[in-house]
Amino acid sequence: MFNSIRKLGVLAISLIGVALVLSLPAMAQNRIIKGKVTNDKGEPIVGAQIVIQGQDVKREYSVKSDKKGDYFYMGIPYGQYRVICRAQGYQPDFVQGITPSISEERDVPFKLNPGPDRKLPFEMSEQEREKLKQEAAKAEKQRAAGTEVKAAFDTGLKLSQEGQTLSQEGEKLALEGKKEEADKKKAEAATKYADAIGEYKKALEKDQEQPYVLANMADAMSKNNQNDEALVTYQKAISLKPDDAAMYTNMGVLLGKMGKTAESQEAFKKAASVNPAAAGQNFYNLGATLVNSGRAAEAADAFKQAIAADPNFAEAYYQLGLCLSGSQATIPDAIKALQKYIQIGQKADQVEVAKQLVSVLQQKK
Repeated sequence: MFNSIRKLGVLAISLIGVALVLSLPAMAQNRIIKGKVTNDKGEPIVGAQIVIQGQDVKREYSVKSDKKGDYFYMGIPYGQYRVICRAQGYQPDFVQGITPSISEERDVPFKLNPGPDRKLPFEMSEQEREKLKQEAAKAEKQRAAGTEVKAAFDTGLKLSQEGQTLSQEGEKLALEGKKEEADKKKAEAATKYADAIGEYKKALEKDQEQPYVLANMADAMSKNNQNDEALVTYQKAISLKPDDAAMYTNMGVLLGKMGKTAESQEAFKKAASVNPAAAGQNFYNLGATLVNSGRAAEAADAFKQAIAADPNFAEAYYQLGLCLSGSQATIPDAIKALQKYIQIGQKADQVEVAKQLVSVLQQKK
């Protein structure tokens, strides 16, 4: 009797031991990673793709955020994990070194910023990582030099503006017949432009890839009659900022000044294609270049394009009227253009000229 009781006790202990052993795997799997995905405004992102990747052992699990932006994944084996979050229209993000335990849920929230999808650092090749590292170093260098670049740029702008004022004063004195005073103003203006160019160069020594510093330096060079240098500088600026129509426009003016008519026309056309909203001005500039080269018929077409782009472009009507007034066949159209200018023109002297010209043309019809 005593022996039977002892045997039963041993059996009971053995069964309890088996039950404990069998329950451990189920408990070991009950690890949870959860979180909430929101945007930069704190709003939930629905359908964000969450990928849970093993960092110590190759394994991967995925889940999507619900209508509240929440995600939940249960049954993760022991180990270290990286959690990646992606959503359409947002930049991806990740957190790594996550080691979930069976004692508590591991919360990994994400706040995504708007932007395009991109490779994360661990998804890149060695070459891509090196390129990213170089870009980051370059950005940091530009940031560090930013204050000095801005200071030199601002000084250059101030000197350029002073040079322009002096130049305008010189032109006015020249018209008044005060040659000596006019020449003095022009010399002072040249000095200001030269000093401005020096300041722009200081800015570029700190950061060579500054398109607006280059463009303003080119402008100062052009006004200081350093045309060849100005052209090269405009080209450098455009290579860094090819979507800026104003740079093509200014280069077109410079090319016209240099007598490079065909190249000037191409620059104005490019400006018009880059910024259709400013197409009227650029076609007008093109027309002015053609007029200066004696190509009135082509200039008239350019002025017509300027008017098509901007029906209230008064100066385009005036110039069109002048271009068309030289041929008997186009006199009716010239009269119409000039009459429109008389209605909307803002320059009193030109309005008077237009009136006189209409009177003369009407007699020739």
